[in-house]
Amino acid sequence: MTPYPPHSLHPPRPPEPPRTHGRWLATAILPAIIGAGVALGVARLADNDTANRTVTVAEERTSAEPVTTAATPTDPPPASAGGSDDGAVSVQQIVRDAAPGVVLVEHRQGLGSGFVIDRQGHILTNEHVVDGATKVTVTYSDGTKQDAKVLAEDPTIDLAVLEVDTPPASAKPLPLGQSRDLTVGDPVVAIGNPLGFERTATTGIVSAVKRQICSPNQSAIANAIQTDAAINQGNSGGPLLDRRGRVIGINSQIVSQSGGFEGIGFAVPIDTVRPVADGVIAGGDPQHAWMGIFGDPLTPQLAKDLGVPDTTGVALQRLDDRGPAKKAGLRAVDRNPPKGADIIVQIAGRPIRDFGDLSQEISSRRVGEIVEVTVLRNGKDVRVKLTLQDRPGNLGGSCQ
Repeated sequence: MTPYPPHSLHPPRPPEPPRTHGRWLATAILPAIIGAGVALGVARLADNDTANRTVTVAEERTSAEPVTTAATPTDPPPASAGGSDDGAVSVQQIVRDAAPGVVLVEHRQGLGSGFVIDRQGHILTNEHVVDGATKVTVTYSDGTKQDAKVLAEDPTIDLAVLEVDTPPASAKPLPLGQSRDLTVGDPVVAIGNPLGFERTATTGIVSAVKRQICSPNQSAIANAIQTDAAINQGNSGGPLLDRRGRVIGINSQIVSQSGGFEGIGFAVPIDTVRPVADGVIAGGDPQHAWMGIFGDPLTPQLAKDLGVPDTTGVALQRLDDRGPAKKAGLRAVDRNPPKGADIIVQIAGRPIRDFGDLSQEISSRRVGEIVEVTVLRNGKDVRVKLTLQDRPGNLGGSCQ
């Protein structure tokens, strides 16, 4: 994919960039079929992806449980500022602190961004940046280049975990924050390598939360962060930072009719990334916590039909026989007329208002973790404990 119109076989070269990758950029020509798709609201991977994959951006789905999970080898930092100025620092300070932890990720098919997360040499980026490579080259802010091994690729949440032997002393690990409490209007900073311009910083706000985007394998990534911070091809895999300089997401996709920045970018939430990366770094394969439910948002009409007016939550529509929800004894709705459904109103004591809340609470947890689910059953609160399982690979379905 290219940031230039399909007919431009020889796009103009930016004036004296810090780093030039003209040959690769010039040969990544956008096929006409993608141009047609963009007019229908197609979001393209924000990296120069020679496979020309596309993903459709849609509102949060409510008919099936979203899949996703998380990753991180560092201890969770304090909760995000979430609209408060407590601990906020200037953009200049954020860039000074974070830029040395951002790397350029390259292999023979293209380039993207990534960021260091610990002193042991682990780096996070997007799966579509790595795109099947077993080894890539990373370049640090001091110019040091190293070969990095690809520990794991997880197309379900567009995550790749890299490892180098010993990062240079200049490579500062970035602290990981929390994405669950973000609100529209929170300021953010994106750092990456758009079009090969290394460690470029852009600023903006959280434009929306609880967006759904498609992963490279067409799974739904729930609770994506929408931002108007400038994100272009080459930004993929770089960090989206909050006002305290903590990573709250991995920049991944843009919606664009031109191929360039139009103010609609998406980041995979760090709460979804953290448990997956943790498991990979511990020596396992990528896993995604799963309850095994299909549900309906509790609209005012459905709440009335179920006899619980003025209630918010998720009504269980169907249970997967293999899932922990079924094993724990949760109950699905009996249609004609609707009755008898368990309504999930809390998970681990946190309120569930919609399917976005539900997917966030599950995807941010580890496989094997025991969670307490509070359901409204026949007008009474019932608390059930269940053990989260790894999402089966044969569930089918897609976010297209």
